[in-house]
Amino acid sequence: MTFMRILLGALGIGLAAYGVELLLKMSTTDLKSVATWFIGAILAENLVFGPAAALLGALGHAVLPPRWWPAYAVGAFCSLALVLIAIPVLGREGAVPGNDTILDRNYTVGLLVCLAVVWAGVAAYLLTSARRTPAMAAAPRNAHRPNDSEH
Repeated sequence: MTFMRILLGALGIGLAAYGVELLLKMSTTDLKSVATWFIGAILAENLVFGPAAALLGALGHAVLPPRWWPAYAVGAFCSLALVLIAIPVLGREGAVPGNDTILDRNYTVGLLVCLAVVWAGVAAYLLTSARRTPAMAAAPRNAHRPNDSEH
C-alpha cells in the first residue's frame, strides 16, 4: 500500500512539473486565457454547481421517501454534472458555417439520452432494491437463509 502511494505521489508530482513546464512556454495572451478559464471554473463550481446541488439535495430530501434518497442523490448529481458540461455546446455558438466537423451532432438529443440513461439506472436500482427486505439487506450476501437446503 505504501509503495502504491509513493508511486502515485511521484506520478502526480511529475505530471504537475510537466504542466508547469508547458505553462512557462506559453505566451502572455495564452496565460491570460488559461487564468481566465481557471478562475471561471472555480467561480462556476462555487457559485453555480454547489448551490444547485444543495438545492436539489434539499428538495429531494423534503419530497422523497428516505429509502430513495441515496439513488436520487446519485441521479441528481450526475444530471447536474451532465447539464453543466453540456451548456457550452447546447447553444451551438461555436458552430462554424461550412465546417461540419465542429459541433457536428445534435447535443440536445445526446444530453437527453444521457439523462434518460441516468434516471433509468436510478429506477432500476430502486426497483431491484425494493425486492429486498430489510432483513435481507442487513444479512451478509453469502449467508444461508433458514429455508435454504444444502444439497
